[in-house]
Amino acid sequence: MALVCDSAACLPPELVDELKVHIAPLEMLIDGKTYLDGVDLPPQEFYSLLARCEKFPTTSAPSPASFIKAFAAGAENADAVLCLTLLSTISATYDVAVAALPETSIEVMDTQTAAGGQGLVVLAAARAAAEGADLPQVKAAARRVIQGIDLIAFLDTMHYLWKGGRIPRVVAWAGSILKLKPLMELSRGEIRPLERPRTRERAMERLLALTRQRVGDGPIRANVMHALALEDALILRERLLAQLNCVEVLVSEFTPVMGTHTGPGLLGVAFYREGSDGVPGVASGY
Repeated sequence: MALVCDSAACLPPELVDELKVHIAPLEMLIDGKTYLDGVDLPPQEFYSLLARCEKFPTTSAPSPASFIKAFAAGAENADAVLCLTLLSTISATYDVAVAALPETSIEVMDTQTAAGGQGLVVLAAARAAAEGADLPQVKAAARRVIQGIDLIAFLDTMHYLWKGGRIPRVVAWAGSILKLKPLMELSRGEIRPLERPRTRERAMERLLALTRQRVGDGPIRANVMHALALEDALILRERLLAQLNCVEVLVSEFTPVMGTHTGPGLLGVAFYREGSDGVPGVASGY
């Protein structure tokens, strides 16, 4: 078994390398130049470019050629390949991957999540494959995480949502005046606004409280995500470890394509509750 995913999945690079996950990069067009997500621009350089670019960047799904290349690399030493994509309701990535399929031994699944949530789905599937699971078993491992995954995050500013046309200018202006840090949730393929804290400190407190409310005392696996906010991400990781029953807490960085729409300063956590038998279970409250 081999695993392929797009670059929207947030995972520490060392885990991607260790588990031999093959990445098809999304693309960004910045001032007339195309960049491959996670390949051409380190995050620090990207956010510097984002702040001064003349025209707001546009983002797109990986090209069919990128998927074909990743599929070929995965199939080189595997009998079957599973591709786990960014949720299809906000990106054409799933459709491009399906269109690029060269043979029937490769299958594509919509993870119904993104970023750190997608990373946890990919990680569970890749670990199952590394332990010798076949394609149906790996798909089942991915599906169990998909059914229980939740993601909660807050933005440092609404400016980039406005610049990308996601919210009206007046909303971004009002949010800036009030210094709001909008807290949002991505679960079951749906993005929902939750609360509007006015400080990063309050936003982090609410993020922790909402996570506790979702999982209770059960064991969880989590993925802390950040966009150029490593110090806060490490603090959040320590607080999760101290307050919750954590089996594993990763720290991963938003890729530039995701950061295009959030801007720097985003902080969040994706998580799912693990069953008593060590396999993913559905988080409480669903």
